[in-house]
Amino acid sequence: MFEYRLWLAAVPEPIPEAEACNYWNLKDLPTPTLDGALKQAHYAYVGSWQDRHLAELPQSGRCSAVRVFDWLFYRGTIDCYQAPLLDARLRDELIGLYQPRPDDLPAECTNTDEIATFLTAHLGWCLLPEEAPPPTTAPSPGDQRQSDRRAGWLN
Repeated sequence: MFEYRLWLAAVPEPIPEAEACNYWNLKDLPTPTLDGALKQAHYAYVGSWQDRHLAELPQSGRCSAVRVFDWLFYRGTIDCYQAPLLDARLRDELIGLYQPRPDDLPAECTNTDEIATFLTAHLGWCLLPEEAPPPTTAPSPGDQRQSDRRAGWLN
């Protein structure tokens, strides 16, 4: 069974809509602004899940990390493609979705207070879900980041 991991990437500047479209649709097209932003982003580990945690209805995933990912995907793709802007409302929505539910299955997750602290510290920044932070050494000019990200979540 495959395990998915979720990190939140907080980037200080908006991402151009064309690059956000490539990101959300998993296209192997150049995204220089996004790539640069993700290298400079601040990251927080949220948790992991397996296929058994997935649900067909958004926000009903059977673990905290799935619900957070689903909501960010929804916010990043509905109306226009974007890296959702983290305002107080989105922060509160994400914290609410991160709260454990009675029907959740066991899954690795970060302490809710740590997530809340990260979100509060990055109000005004944009959020994107990532499988992992970029490596500490720069990737080759072909930029392996997009291919690595695609290999993780949405096979």
